[in-house]
Amino acid sequence: MPPAAADLTAAARIRDAALARFAAVGVAATSIRDVAKGAGVSPGLIQHHYRSKARLRKAVDEHVALRTTAAFADVIGGDEAAESAGKLGERISAFIRTNPVIFAYIGRSLLEGDAASEALLGHFLGLARAQLGRLAADKLLRSDLDLEWAALHLMLIDVGGFLLERSVSRYLGTPITSGTGLKRMEKATAALFLHGIYRPTRQRRRRR
Repeated sequence: MPPAAADLTAAARIRDAALARFAAVGVAATSIRDVAKGAGVSPGLIQHHYRSKARLRKAVDEHVALRTTAAFADVIGGDEAAESAGKLGERISAFIRTNPVIFAYIGRSLLEGDAASEALLGHFLGLARAQLGRLAADKLLRSDLDLEWAALHLMLIDVGGFLLERSVSRYLGTPITSGTGLKRMEKATAALFLHGIYRPTRQRRRRR
């Protein structure tokens, strides 16, 4: 979602231009001059507001953290696992549809592999663990579930697919960021978490 008009100060325009550039080519490949050109300001103005690219990136990360917290901090519960999985999948798809630049930046940033990207990953894993904690409290999860890896699986599946967006879209024959593509991913991911890929042991034995 674009920022509100009242938020479009010079500092916010610079932050949003940095977000877009970081999302497109990565943080390491972006210069202050690149951001200045995208924001329509001078490099000096960027240094006035943020002093350095590191501080500018920190502002971008804080903005992304606020937007993702607003979208996912309200954990989802329910009486049925399928209901909760469906609601969570719908929320993730809605976030991707309305925040494509932020989602693209998340993937690019995590690939940087530096301290800032690790901090951002920690933020997202915290949101995932909070969601899993609610599901566990509602007794919707297996008691032997590795919650740390479950949180990682949520991140790897939902973010990883978009790191390979072009190749995955060609493979599927449909852009995964389209309405049809997101719905298919949402359905397949929910089925994977709810049912896995193997038939129940008893069912397999009866077939033999």
